[in-house]
Amino acid sequence: MKKSICYILICVLLTIGFLGLGPMEMESNAAPNHYSPDDLIRFHVIANSDSEHDQLLKYAVRDEILKEVSPRLARSGSLLESRIILEGMYDELLDIARRVIQEWGYDYAVALEYGVFAFPTKSYGDIVLAGGDYEAVEIKIGQAQGANWWCVLFPPLCFVNADEATNIPVDGEEAVPLDTAAKKLERQLEQKFERKNPQQFCFFFERFFN
Repeated sequence: MKKSICYILICVLLTIGFLGLGPMEMESNAAPNHYSPDDLIRFHVIANSDSEHDQLLKYAVRDEILKEVSPRLARSGSLLESRIILEGMYDELLDIARRVIQEWGYDYAVALEYGVFAFPTKSYGDIVLAGGDYEAVEIKIGQAQGANWWCVLFPPLCFVNADEATNIPVDGEEAVPLDTAAKKLERQLEQKFERKNPQQFCFFFERFFN
């Protein structure tokens, strides 16, 4: 009788513990969905023109830049560290842009600037980017009169492969493929808590007491 009572009490306490701690852990680990100019760095690429070839060139420059930048920023733990990394890569990134343009058979000039630029408010699904002056790496190709492409370098929300995210036009401008990290994190946490099913612990204690 005493064993049965102990078994029931343990199962009740475990269930209460998981129900209570689960939401707290979900809340503390959930990715934020609102960003401000104070906690991110953006990436901006402006094409020479809106011609098909110039737009494709813009994406080619973007892809090569992100291949170099993304792995390094993925290891960054702060905005300051990311800023130092990007400032140290200035010449390298400019050389990459020039190389891609040359490989595509163009002689466009290219300008790269790491500074502060004005951006309007943007909303992409659950992610909101408030309007304001943001730190950004900006690349201008040729006359820089074409449609632009931008994303968030830090925290890392850029995709090279546009198939991995949905482009949603906003305010008539080209949409930005943003990472769906929040949804991925939510799924991972759900799976994590499914594995921590209190019934499994109760089964263990039932065997122990029997």
